[in-house]
Amino acid sequence: MVEHERIQLRGFHNTYDENGRADGFEFCFRTGYYKGIWLSQFRVGDVIVDGEVFPKDTIIWNFYGYDYTREEMYDRMDIYWQVNDLATVKVKKPGGLTQGYHDVDVQIGWVCNYNSEPEKEFDGSGLGNAVGMFGGATNMRRMLLVR
Repeated sequence: MVEHERIQLRGFHNTYDENGRADGFEFCFRTGYYKGIWLSQFRVGDVIVDGEVFPKDTIIWNFYGYDYTREEMYDRMDIYWQVNDLATVKVKKPGGLTQGYHDVDVQIGWVCNYNSEPEKEFDGSGLGNAVGMFGGATNMRRMLLVR
């Protein structure tokens, strides 16, 4: 079952390298648009955790078992992200996150072809021409990391 919030409570945990050392963290995320969205129209920004900014160009998004960088998603006109399907957001951070509560925020946006010029941005955020539609660009949630 998918939660109403875009950032899902399940799936929030540290990731580990082949030597068993924490090398980052990941969490699950769903689109907020009721129709779903083509990956080529989806725009991602930074991930911010407890005020620490992880730049958008360093984040890996996993859809349907495949990893994509921000740039790779621009060309994926063949993948449609359904509203109830979860993406996994992967963030590299040596040592991972400490156990306890963390404020997690993801900046997202999208390009709507019928909303003026597809690539025209009104705020320079890199989040597309529809950044303010469908709930805005930020999605903050307090999360509990237990492992």
